Amino acid sequence: MTDIFEEVEEAHRKDRFDDAWQKYGWVVWLAGLGIIIAVAANEIMSWQREQALDKRAAGLEAAVAAFEAADYAEAESQFQAIVDGGSSLAPIAAQYLAQVRLEGTGNRDGAVAALEASANLEGDPFQRIAALKAAYLKSDSATLAELEAMLAPLLNGDSPASALAQELVAAKAFEAGDFERARTDFNYLRFAPNAPEGLRRRAEIALTAIPRPAQPEPGATNEQADDNETTSLLTQSAPADTEPAEADDTGGEQP
Repeated sequence: MTDIFEEVEEAHRKDRFDDAWQKYGWVVWLAGLGIIIAVAANEIMSWQREQALDKRAAGLEAAVAAFEAADYAEAESQFQAIVDGGSSLAPIAAQYLAQVRLEGTGNRDGAVAALEASANLEGDPFQRIAALKAAYLKSDSATLAELEAMLAPLLNGDSPASALAQELVAAKAFEAGDFERARTDFNYLRFAPNAPEGLRRRAEIALTAIPRPAQPEPGATNEQADDNETTSLLTQSAPADTEPAEADDTGGEQP
């Protein structure tokens, strides 16, 4: 008797399953088909990305080869195409483009424009280096204040590029005659944890070339130093061939 009840229950469950499958089976098929399509689409997109990356890499390689062969016109054209494409290789191509313009045609302004187009002080390393290189190219004409404003976000960082930016500002301070600022910055760079070893050695060499401020004589007070300076100025301003006036018989002086 128990077996009969179980068979009836099993038949009932099968009937309910068949009814549910007839009503909603198409949803299962559709979901499965969607999964298959999604996997296939992902594989196709991955293949397309790989193909595009290979194509861009080949283009960059061809542009570098043209640059090394001194075919500057072709190299500039190919690097510009990569930059205009806006791919992940664009910041690298922009730096090559600047180098082509600077070395190939002497177009300094064009080189700066290529670097500034991809520069981003808060971006990836290539973008920060592009900004730093642009600052190097503009450092001759820029003032110390303009250079600091240009590199402000980078100067506040802790990367090796930040140390290089600090070195550029220190060199500009030295060029502008602000020796105290230059000594302060180069002293910092001697021990900065983010400064490469070569930069630290350059900072030590720079410190030997920067004039030190004049030191007062040992034991001399500030008033004595001021008196000595005043006496020195008066002595320098007095005519060297002045003779003392002769006194007359009445006690007065003869001219």
